[in-house]
Amino acid sequence: MIRPTTFKTGLFQTLILAILGSMFFAPALQARDLDTFAVLPFTVNADKDITYVKKGISQMFYSRLSWPDKVKVIPPRQIEAQVKTVGKITGDKLIHTIADKTNSQYVLAGSITQLAGSFSIDAKVYDIPNKRYMAFFEQSKESDELIEKVDRIAAAINQKVFDRSTVTWEKMEQERQKMINDYKRKNPEYLMQVPAGWQPKEDVGWKVWKYLF
Repeated sequence: MIRPTTFKTGLFQTLILAILGSMFFAPALQARDLDTFAVLPFTVNADKDITYVKKGISQMFYSRLSWPDKVKVIPPRQIEAQVKTVGKITGDKLIHTIADKTNSQYVLAGSITQLAGSFSIDAKVYDIPNKRYMAFFEQSKESDELIEKVDRIAAAINQKVFDRSTVTWEKMEQERQKMINDYKRKNPEYLMQVPAGWQPKEDVGWKVWKYLF
């Protein structure tokens, strides 16, 4: 016959072991569920010194793409240190090497190019395990707008890659909807003309990444 005290003691010990087990194993499970994201330093092609922008871009993406318990972004200083250790490799090989060294599932690479006084920002998010990428683009008329445009790209990455809505993304959607509504209200003779800067269908989606290394 099992004594009541013995039964209670056994039950108490079982509960303690269950609690301790959840404390030890839960963090490990959460860590495995995190998406790790690396942001490579952007390439700048401009006839003026916009070094401050290049330095700020990595920090902006770090703060805007970080998502507690969801997305872990590698700190910019750690990425810079890793880039220095790999030598002069570039392109696909650099992307794959940094992903391997930082254990990142996603790598962001891009460039800022000055053209006739305006600036274009091209960025690509590489999904390493699935060998695919998604491209993002913004254009600014002057350097003072670059920070805002980078913020918009970060918002688009959050939404398109991680299905995460942000204040900036909601603002972008409102602007887009307003443009569509304004377009619909135009006179019939203008309906065949597509407004500059607006496309009826977004060309944003995953594409196959055929890399060699």
